[in-house]
Amino acid sequence: MAIEASPSERSPTVRDEASTGELVREAMDEAKELVRLEIELAKEEVRDELRKAQRAAIGLGVALASLVLVLCLLAVALVFAVGGTALAALLVALGFLAVGGLAALFGYGMLPKAPFEKTRHRLENDVNQLKEHIA
Repeated sequence: MAIEASPSERSPTVRDEASTGELVREAMDEAKELVRLEIELAKEEVRDELRKAQRAAIGLGVALASLVLVLCLLAVALVFAVGGTALAALLVALGFLAVGGLAALFGYGMLPKAPFEKTRHRLENDVNQLKEHIA
């Protein structure tokens, strides 16, 4: 869905002849339209990100469930291979804990640090343009 803002209907010569009140009203109308468009773009961006996150979560959930089952079976097989004692089971559990901790650190590092980066950048540009337009 593409959202486009229509340019001002007034020509530069008509704008020069307009009163201050009309110019302020026009600037306010343009600012309102800009805010409306930014809200629509932000909503669209949120919908897209949620769709992507939902698909990723489903895939990761299935993978995680499968991984847990495989790790349980491998842990049992490893304990039996080492000797089947309580100490062997404890060592295998500590090994899995270390691997899990490293995976958690890696996953945390991959989390987005600046969500809505596109929207934030567009808003900064819009504010700067509005300041230039008013000045």
